[in-house]
Amino acid sequence: MSEHHNHDSDYTAPTVDVDHGKLRRIAFLAAIGGTIAFVALGLVNLAAYGTTEGTHDHGQEHGGLRDFFLTYQVGFIYWLSLPVGGMTLLLLSYLTSASWGLVLRRFFQAATRTWPMMAVLFAPVAASLFMGEESSFWWAVEAKDIDFVKENQTAIEEIAHKQHLYLNWPGFLVRATVIFTIFGLIMRGIKKWSPKAEDEGNEVYKNKLLMLGGPGVVAWALLFTVGITDWVMSVEPTWASTMFPVVAGLNCLLTAFAFCTFLFYTIVGKNQTVLDIVKDKFRIDIGSLTLGFTMIWSYASFCQFMLIWAGNIPEEIGYYKRRLNGGWEYMAYSLMIIHWFLPFIILLFRQVKTDPQRMRKLTMMLLAICAIDVIWWIVPSYPHINGYLHVPMAIAAVVGIGGIWGLSFTKELAKSNILPKKDTAFLANWGHH
Repeated sequence: MSEHHNHDSDYTAPTVDVDHGKLRRIAFLAAIGGTIAFVALGLVNLAAYGTTEGTHDHGQEHGGLRDFFLTYQVGFIYWLSLPVGGMTLLLLSYLTSASWGLVLRRFFQAATRTWPMMAVLFAPVAASLFMGEESSFWWAVEAKDIDFVKENQTAIEEIAHKQHLYLNWPGFLVRATVIFTIFGLIMRGIKKWSPKAEDEGNEVYKNKLLMLGGPGVVAWALLFTVGITDWVMSVEPTWASTMFPVVAGLNCLLTAFAFCTFLFYTIVGKNQTVLDIVKDKFRIDIGSLTLGFTMIWSYASFCQFMLIWAGNIPEEIGYYKRRLNGGWEYMAYSLMIIHWFLPFIILLFRQVKTDPQRMRKLTMMLLAICAIDVIWWIVPSYPHINGYLHVPMAIAAVVGIGGIWGLSFTKELAKSNILPKKDTAFLANWGHH
């Protein structure tokens, strides 16, 4: 590239050649392989354990059919992070004019345009409400029929009161509809205004995106809290945590950021034209924000554990008792090491942040541990007596749903150059004036 660039108004980002066909093939193979593995493991699990019967611990015996819904929910929640996290990161980048927002903008935008696909993929989660004792939501059963409170009239009355006020299928579906609608409207605004703002340099539409940023982030904070409470926290009987939406929100943002960073460095590879534009300074910004997300996630996770430990309330401590026994404690150790300690140490080094290949490997590791985090949230909520297939089922669900989502994502990503035509001028001209 030339040492100096033209004025911003005359600048147009170079076209970056991307093998979208290869990305689609990977997504297709993941969709087919993951779905087949999920169904096959689910059928084996169902044949081995059948449907739910009897009682055990806080809930029902190992139910093979319930595991279908429980592990599917893992895959759905994990990939929900991409459009929701992508939307939020876009809004933050519009508010702050951050360099990382320019570098990763096309990936965030392509993720938000998969929102209709997520609405379709939500159907099995909603269907679980009507499966009785096989539902992944314990409160979907009439209070008097819930095994772990039978013959405890006080507990039955308390749960029936909660079901009447909040934990009921009409409220669940109404809240989900509101979430999908409002997020959809925000994403539609981004889709409509961003081409004119970023590719044509239209100041009017840039201001519209800027004005959308503040209310959009507030809407995300409120609606994400409602959604994660319904779709994840309510799976765990009797448990509530004011810190959990913070933990889940940070995991959502980190997943989206790591995925888009991984894909950017995978696509760019050793493309010197792009690397000359995305200079070391901007790559350091991406690495520093990755470090920031991992540190804040660690802080929020520790605060949740500390508050529950200090409170020592029976309704709350069961959450950690189930996740620190029966083999789940090894997932907890891996979260401490891979989700916090390793990224903290590795991302202190400038050489890592500026090296596309090292960042690619690091973000791939973070994507895997974020998936393990979601499994740890959901699957231990119910006992799995002498069973083990629920973990590979959850992994297969993540792969299969990821492949289905990826087909929609790659289609959207192919619609535009990975660098905005006009806004990239800031990156290209940085340091020259």
